[in-house]
Amino acid sequence: MFRLRIFEQLIILFFIAVLLPLCIAAVIVINVNQHAVRAQLRYSTSISIDNIHQKITDKIKDKKKTISYLSQSLKYFDSKDKILSFLSDIKNSSSDIKEIYLLNDAGLAYSSESSYSPYKFEIIEQIDKNKYIKEVIDLKTLETELFYNKIGSKRYIFIIDSNNNLILSNNDDLEYFNNILKELPDKLNKEQIMFFGKQKNLPKAALKLKSPDWTIIVATPKQLISYGIIKARFKIILTLIIAAVISIISGIWYSLSLRTSIKQLFKAIIAIGKGNYKRRIRLIRNVFTPYEVIFLSKEFNNMVKKINKSYRNLQSANEQLSKLDLMKSNLIDTVSHEFRTPLTCIKGYTSRLLRNDIKVDESTKIKSLKVIKQQTERLSRMVEDLLVIPDIESKVLRVCPDEVNLKESIENCTMYFNQKQVNIQIPDNLPNVWVDPDRLQQIIMNLIDNANKYSKEDSEIKLQVYQDKRFAVVSIQNECNPIPDDKLKQLFDKFTRIEDNLTRTTRGTGLGLFITKGLIENMGGKVKLSNKKGFKISFTLPLYTDQVSEIADLLS
Repeated sequence: MFRLRIFEQLIILFFIAVLLPLCIAAVIVINVNQHAVRAQLRYSTSISIDNIHQKITDKIKDKKKTISYLSQSLKYFDSKDKILSFLSDIKNSSSDIKEIYLLNDAGLAYSSESSYSPYKFEIIEQIDKNKYIKEVIDLKTLETELFYNKIGSKRYIFIIDSNNNLILSNNDDLEYFNNILKELPDKLNKEQIMFFGKQKNLPKAALKLKSPDWTIIVATPKQLISYGIIKARFKIILTLIIAAVISIISGIWYSLSLRTSIKQLFKAIIAIGKGNYKRRIRLIRNVFTPYEVIFLSKEFNNMVKKINKSYRNLQSANEQLSKLDLMKSNLIDTVSHEFRTPLTCIKGYTSRLLRNDIKVDESTKIKSLKVIKQQTERLSRMVEDLLVIPDIESKVLRVCPDEVNLKESIENCTMYFNQKQVNIQIPDNLPNVWVDPDRLQQIIMNLIDNANKYSKEDSEIKLQVYQDKRFAVVSIQNECNPIPDDKLKQLFDKFTRIEDNLTRTTRGTGLGLFITKGLIENMGGKVKLSNKKGFKISFTLPLYTDQVSEIADLLS
């Protein structure tokens, strides 16, 4: 099934949610602005045409009133010469009067001037029943008066007669005027403004006057709508483009930032799937990085950190289990070998004593029984060592302290070792110690056995005892190969043996020092190792003092 990536989804969402609404809003704003400007242009066109209409009407009223005054004044002149002189003075005193005529019913005219101009406007007023006065107004002067204050100067204004001849205008663009005449309706209602033309943004209006029979045309040129519509439309579109570009850049930046963050998450997940629990999500944080992505990456890194820690612990546990499994195999192999040696010896001497085909003398019997007893005690010590390990580990080892003569106990233990010479140095005045006699014998036997196994041939084992305040200090020293300092502290761990030429040829479980340390500490002593001048182990035992005696009496 086809699936869109988040980057592609964001592009589609950005187009639908941002660009499309921007385009729709721009179209609406452009149309609203265009309608508003169009209405404003129509309104200002109506104002312009009304102003021109009012000026023409006012001008005609003024001229008719003037002629009326003249006609009343002429009644007081008794000769034609005086009348003509008076009319000539009136004409010369006014800049807009072109001609003044006296008319009768037969059309006879008396004029002060013989010349006649086509740029004129006539106003006729009756004096008597058969006499009239006609004033010809200069249209150029009228045009100047109409447009002197530049009313509607930004628009084209044309005034035409009933034959569509141009009478007055504020510009000389005849080509534009001819194009307007082509659009002008054939029928116009008098004293009513009528808009015409195909271009709605360039409103044109016409007003037909009752008197004179003129038509006022006001047209809107293109340069007038340049700012209101064209420039406004350009600014709106430009704003839309700028907003769209900014939105696109922001959207692309956001999409790339989000895509990079998600890509980092994918890489981290793939790395975790391949077993790389050290991999972390490294986000490139900026203002566009969502809080959810930051929170997800933080929690993911914390989760991976915990997984990595658990994985390391599991690896460490597996390594420990592997070591323990190897140690267990070595222990079984060693213990079986260690047990086999005394058992073989006991079996051999027992079979020898039970034979009937040979005669065994009394001394041989005693010697054989001593060997059997010695090997039995050795086997017993090994079993005791194995049984005491769980008690030491669980810290439930029970000891039964009693007053013990340390010198006698040590001498009894050393009589079983004949392979090496043990040099014993114990002062005669040494007080008795407060220890478990069986556990003490187990400690001495283990330490002398270790020294006997791992010391060099023809070397002497030194056992020294002395008093240190409230403790008796026992040290056992033998000559052996140097032991590194970093390995020395590990000798108290279970199944620990130093690998060298001597230990490879000597059987051992690696439990002797572990058991010794546990027994000594349970009896209130301390133990330490030293590798100076061979291998030396020293431990302390509490002395049997008066206070200890009183406590023992109370306990008994």
